Amino acid sequence: MTGPEGKFRFLLPSTPDADVQGDIYFASVDFEGVLYFGAAITAAEQLDTLYVVRVFQVEEVPLEGVSLPVEVRTMFIEFAGDEWVATDLFAIANRGPRTLVAQEGGAVWSYPLPLGATEPELGEGDMPPGAVTFEGGRVVVSAPLPPGDRVLMIRYRLAKLGSTIPAPGITEVFELLVKEPFPPLRVEGLEPVDVVALGTGTSYRRYGATNLVDVVLRLVEIEDRGPPPLEWLALLTTVMLVGGGLLAFARPRRRAVVGPDPGLGREALILEVARIDDTLAEVTEPDSRSELLERRGALLFLLRKSD
Repeated sequence: MTGPEGKFRFLLPSTPDADVQGDIYFASVDFEGVLYFGAAITAAEQLDTLYVVRVFQVEEVPLEGVSLPVEVRTMFIEFAGDEWVATDLFAIANRGPRTLVAQEGGAVWSYPLPLGATEPELGEGDMPPGAVTFEGGRVVVSAPLPPGDRVLMIRYRLAKLGSTIPAPGITEVFELLVKEPFPPLRVEGLEPVDVVALGTGTSYRRYGATNLVDVVLRLVEIEDRGPPPLEWLALLTTVMLVGGGLLAFARPRRRAVVGPDPGLGREALILEVARIDDTLAEVTEPDSRSELLERRGALLFLLRKSD
């Protein structure tokens, strides 16, 4: 229970030291039926600062949910034997002052999947498994959405690479990364950017665009690849980090965003996501937030790959 001014106190079973024990502590608060979590406590020096759990009043949305801007959408596509597998990362933003909650049997937010997507499933992210469903070719989120950003990762299969990808509403940054080798491909609605590497011998061709509104993207397989455009040759990069290979990618014409070595274990990756969440709570500059969200998305992709 909290005191009259919302203050609370609790004792930790040990001094936090993530490098030695791997311990991560946090507190949660139930307010107006919504559970809120504080930042992760991973180091002893954090005990000398004020610990705050922010809560908000709730706002019930229409039965079908509301449209929310997608700050960053990053889609990875790779061939898996006889079909294509897509890992789709969304950073959606509630820019209002209240927590959005669903009506009984309704949604807070929903979004269409690409045409022909099958076997959708929820990956690592900010959404509780029971609050994300797939209905009628859409992903449906019924979990409360507090003000700020939330990351959703989903995974599904495509019978062929050629596909239609709806992107309704506002998408501030869209990035598509297709694992090489793949058939000759034209991406309508996105521009070729560069090539990035995830580990030795694994590369993804990257396409991107910014400030999209109500678009439908199309992946079209073509008969002849032909010579690579000169601008692709000029932008060709292989991003490798100390310790052997790290997924690094950036929005078009932006500096690269880097994360930790993918050889790290799940606990280290989860801890890095928690640290980014702490930083996001303090950062208000849009470009910096988008870079952090892109890095967070890369970490969640690595977590999904480690399953």
